[in-house]
Amino acid sequence: MLNPIKLRGEPMATTFVIACPECSKQVKVSDEHVGKRVRCKGCGEIFPVKAAASAGAPKTKAAPPPTQTKSKATQAVPAEASSPPKVDEEYDPNKYTLVKSDDTLPRCPFCAQQMESHEARICLHCGYDTVKRGRPEVKQIYAPTAVEIFLWLLPAIIAVLFMVGMWVWYLFFWDLIVDWLEDSWFEDEKGPPPTYIAAASPSFFRIYHALLIIFICVPLVRFCIKRFFINNLPPEKKIKEDPFR
Repeated sequence: MLNPIKLRGEPMATTFVIACPECSKQVKVSDEHVGKRVRCKGCGEIFPVKAAASAGAPKTKAAPPPTQTKSKATQAVPAEASSPPKVDEEYDPNKYTLVKSDDTLPRCPFCAQQMESHEARICLHCGYDTVKRGRPEVKQIYAPTAVEIFLWLLPAIIAVLFMVGMWVWYLFFWDLIVDWLEDSWFEDEKGPPPTYIAAASPSFFRIYHALLIIFICVPLVRFCIKRFFINNLPPEKKIKEDPFR
């Protein structure tokens, strides 16, 4: 049932009859409602508005054959059955109200999944930030155990013990070097004070021994700082790769 509404001789909008599938209440709607979901004012049912070709007036039964019509012509026909269903003739666009659907939610520009709401900033599917236009790296890893952490720190612990041992040895070396140089071929003349060839005195060996220990300790100290403070956990074991990378 089409009823073009003309304004100044030109068709502006088309109205047609639609029935609520729940309460069968009929009303005229405009073609601007096609494809949208509406709420019935009578029962509150939400249903989509279809085009006029598929959402016209309700189907009526076909007319009986002529023979049957003549034979039953004398029978009384109820007034309700013979009269067409009542339709609200006055067009009121507020008869049905539009309902906001989740289908209108924006989609993430990174993974094309629907956002949580219109005001959402972070995509819950891939973590994309629509304001900063970036996505942080997402990892799924196994948590390291206490044994793995201990084995990872064990080389640094051994390095610390080795450096402590070298300086403890240097304290003993401070006194032992005097006895070692006595009566050795480094001693030139016995004192007092004794003299040594090419200034190879105990102080000479003490200084160069300390410099050797410092030379060894510098890379060890750097290694211990990295292992204890900067990278104090073992390498990560990924559960699975990031599907969006």
